[in-house]
Amino acid sequence: MSLPTPTDPSSVLFTWKIENFSKLKAEKLYSPIFYCGGFKWRLNAYPKGLSVYLDIPDSAKLPPGWSRYARFSISLINQIHTRATKRIDTEHKFNAGESSWGFPSFLPLVKLNDPEEGFLVNDTIVLEASITIPNSHDSKKETGFEPEKKKIKQETGDNGSGNVEADITGASPSPQSMIQSILGSQISFAGKVRFLSYWVSSEALLLLEKIHSLHEGTFLEFLMKGQALPTMILESFAAFVASMSSTKVNELNEEVLRLAANSIDDFEQVGLDLRWLKQRLEEAKVVKKHSESVNTVESCTSALEVARATVESCTSALEVARAKVRELEEGLAKAKAEREVMSRELPKSLGENDAVLKDIV
Repeated sequence: MSLPTPTDPSSVLFTWKIENFSKLKAEKLYSPIFYCGGFKWRLNAYPKGLSVYLDIPDSAKLPPGWSRYARFSISLINQIHTRATKRIDTEHKFNAGESSWGFPSFLPLVKLNDPEEGFLVNDTIVLEASITIPNSHDSKKETGFEPEKKKIKQETGDNGSGNVEADITGASPSPQSMIQSILGSQISFAGKVRFLSYWVSSEALLLLEKIHSLHEGTFLEFLMKGQALPTMILESFAAFVASMSSTKVNELNEEVLRLAANSIDDFEQVGLDLRWLKQRLEEAKVVKKHSESVNTVESCTSALEVARATVESCTSALEVARAKVRELEEGLAKAKAEREVMSRELPKSLGENDAVLKDIV
């Protein structure tokens, strides 16, 4: 594989092909190291759930207080339908506390393992990372918010939940600046909209609001701190529900149901009430089982019709054979009767083995 070197420009496209995907035993995979903007990078992938992250491989060796800002996208290439390639864009300020950033649920395994979808071909997936390192990072230019002019304590700390806390003194900040100070570089504002007290993509919002209106208790116990992690979980949940919504009942099998149950368990662990979803899956199982029963009945009915036709055909042939047997029996009886009559009329002076002119010549 040809890799970018430290002299490469500040934008690069890196391709990682993972072969024998279904046979992988490792929990976590690492791509070869590549360079962008003079920095080392690599991709991390968790094949069991297809989570993908951009990572700083030498983070432990970097000096205290280091940071590295990047805009990037990760794509899962559709090897059959190029336009169906799955791509997610984001941006992040990497630092010692967050040297890896990406997507915990990039694509549902149900869709990945479906051969007709085109993501897994010849047991191989292809990931691409497109990275841009800006020459300078202007917070107003990148986020649209002006940093506070008043005195701001420079030290910020991560409270362990993904929520960066800042000590701001002076005049009360504007709502936009307050959001920016809370979120920092944890999440991009680009394309994000408000759902409850969290930020999600506009695509996820439509589905989440529909779920909230139909099943109001779903999010009552979802009380996570921070912003970045709840956003990723909610967007992953929306993607999971969208995937299940596009799955037909007759497409369900044991593997699909197992993966769906595992995903539901994971989402329930973070406080989502998904009793309504589990009930619907149970209903789908019943409908699927009934459909299989109907198919079995139809298959047996068809086989029975074939057997009946075979019996009728055999019965007809049997009648013909019986008539032939009766005809032969009648011919045999007639032949025996004729033999008896002729036996009584045979001349006694001549046998069948004698010469024709015996005793007269």
